[in-house]
Amino acid sequence: MDSSSRLRKAALRALASFNHLTRIVEHNRWFILTGWLTTAFCLVVGIPLFLRMPLWCDATLYEISARNILSGGVHYRDVFDTNPPGFPWLLSGVRLFVGTGSESVRIADLLIVFAISIFLVRLARSAGATSTGIAWLAASVAAFYLFIHEFNHVQRDVWMLLPAIAAIWLRLRSVEGGRHPFAAAFLEGLLWGLGCWIKPQLLLVAVLVWFVAAGRFRSTREAVRTFIPVFSGGIVVGLLGLGWLVGTGTWPYFLDVWQNWNTTYAEVVNKELIYRIRSQQLNYFPPYSCFALLAVPLAVCNLRHRSSTDPMHFRRAVLAGTYLSWIFTTLLLQRGLHYAHVPETLLMLAVFAANRWPIPFILVLVQVLVGIFVLAATHMPGLMDAHNRFQKESWVYRTFTYPNEAFNLERTRWWADCLGNHPSRELHKHAAMFVNHFGALDPVELGAVEDYLRTQAVRDGELIAWHNSPHGLYLALDIKPSFRFMHVGTVYGLGPWQREQVLRELQAAIPQARFAVSDLHCVTKQYERLIEVGPDGLPQVLPAWQRAEFPFNQPVVFRSPSGRYLVHKISNPVTSCVIPEKLDQELP
Repeated sequence: MDSSSRLRKAALRALASFNHLTRIVEHNRWFILTGWLTTAFCLVVGIPLFLRMPLWCDATLYEISARNILSGGVHYRDVFDTNPPGFPWLLSGVRLFVGTGSESVRIADLLIVFAISIFLVRLARSAGATSTGIAWLAASVAAFYLFIHEFNHVQRDVWMLLPAIAAIWLRLRSVEGGRHPFAAAFLEGLLWGLGCWIKPQLLLVAVLVWFVAAGRFRSTREAVRTFIPVFSGGIVVGLLGLGWLVGTGTWPYFLDVWQNWNTTYAEVVNKELIYRIRSQQLNYFPPYSCFALLAVPLAVCNLRHRSSTDPMHFRRAVLAGTYLSWIFTTLLLQRGLHYAHVPETLLMLAVFAANRWPIPFILVLVQVLVGIFVLAATHMPGLMDAHNRFQKESWVYRTFTYPNEAFNLERTRWWADCLGNHPSRELHKHAAMFVNHFGALDPVELGAVEDYLRTQAVRDGELIAWHNSPHGLYLALDIKPSFRFMHVGTVYGLGPWQREQVLRELQAAIPQARFAVSDLHCVTKQYERLIEVGPDGLPQVLPAWQRAEFPFNQPVVFRSPSGRYLVHKISNPVTSCVIPEKLDQELP
């Protein structure tokens, strides 16, 4: 028997085993009960810790933007942003109706993900998912979203999925009912339009999903007739947003962002594309992300039924089209940032459930077994050493033995404290998963800086929060920034012209500013050596050239306990503010 015959027989045996497992899972009521119990466990363990996690610097940027808008400020002019204003609009609503503070924003985030999950569960159910599949779909969503690090929470891509999935639900009801009421189609257009104000690439998803759903139309005339009210709804939202831009005086600054600041974005995306395909696409959320290798061909097969009159097959095709359009739009038009791939992961789980593939169950089972294994291995040094070695050597082993944070005992032991009414800074820090990253806010370290600045009676315009995470101080101190760039490193890296503008605006802000706060995690990976301070008050690991750059050319007047954050008293001229592209980078 040749090797191809053996391989074919092995594949057939594997497929038969898979089908047998599917039938067992589908028809066993204990799997249904276990799925819902697992969902409940994830919610009970995950939600209190989730709500106490500190916000990522992206979320604090938009929180400052929302506060600026509500106080009568001008977006882009007062708080810089490279994106449409849809997300600050939504956060302005959260601040008005839910309240301020990280917990309020996280409650809103949780409610949005819950609403998305309800839509996905209903869509998967009507597309063929069994009761068991629905239970484990819910369990896998809870085990996924509540236990990914804070970089992925309160992000535009996830919030954008809600109006998109609601619009798709309206489209399905309209097409399957054979009637196309103007009001429902108009509302669908409003939803797509709102989503495009969050991120404009959603327009491509809308077009592709529309094309898939159009397979049920009996004629081109019918398609055009139903498209007109949808298009009208989108135009109305576009005009309303444009009216806001003009009426609030934001339009010139909005135009400046798109004409001058964002000009290099597409070039950066294209330059990163091959790397993201080879090294990132299957590694964003192990083990979830690698299952795209199964989900993509499965979804492509589902597209064959886009003209089917069977509601189950038609809905399965539309769900598959939504997933495929989302994953490829994200891959081709966005950078390799984890949070951008959260929606495609949620959609992927729904695709598996709709096709009655027990992948959500397998994913949760793998994470539970790995969590138990890692906890046991911590008491067996030899086994833990072998585990660590295999993780470094094998991508497959590393992917399928990535521990879920539910089994992180150092973090979950703070669970009971999360239920209190007065959470401490230490609690917020220990609820975090990624606190040492330069985009993460360290509540204890930044809190110490906040306390010092309060003693200095810092007022509006007197503080420059440099780098990325320190700008959370503007919210904590309730002061207005003197410098409109929150993510200085991101803006600085857009290109030479942008770097010149950053320096020019920094120099204009200097006369009023009294203090600057820097984050050493943006310039070095040697965190443990930050406490080794030289005679100039700067860490010895800071590259020599960096000492001549702002803000390190300003005297240090305060250090956070670990040395991560420095407070500089602005007293020297500013002629340069070079930010390294890589940590510990030396200039040539």
